[in-house]
Amino acid sequence: MIERVRTCGLYVPGHDVHWIQAQLSVRRESERPWERGRLVDVQPDGFIVVEVHGAIRRLWNHNAERLARLVALNGSALSHQPGFHLLSTRSPEGSYLFCVADAESDELRPCPQEPPAGDLVDLLRTAGGFSIPGREAGRPLRREPWPGTA
Repeated sequence: MIERVRTCGLYVPGHDVHWIQAQLSVRRESERPWERGRLVDVQPDGFIVVEVHGAIRRLWNHNAERLARLVALNGSALSHQPGFHLLSTRSPEGSYLFCVADAESDELRPCPQEPPAGDLVDLLRTAGGFSIPGREAGRPLRREPWPGTA
């Protein structure tokens, strides 16, 4: 069963997984290894409790209900990679990835009502990143001229 992921457009801890974040988590696994653990609790406000190596970690995700449902398919087994703010659990096609934030972070924020918009610099600043098709990558970052070039 392939399930459509609800995205909010934020690429900050606790929100959408960025494809570069996912790739780096695999490429740099020797530097930042995945730690096996289990899901202990998921609270309605998005807070998640996991146990890794006997230690309790409190995390947060904007779609904790989906996380709980998919981890339950694996008997609560998951892996945590704190260096990239990721949780993983097996799927029929590979793995489900979830971006998580430390529950004690003072940077937790709700999903926006509308997906973030603006030029690429604005998206980097306000949404924590962006993802665009390759054909769009050659467009200028801002429409106004660079300082000193007008």
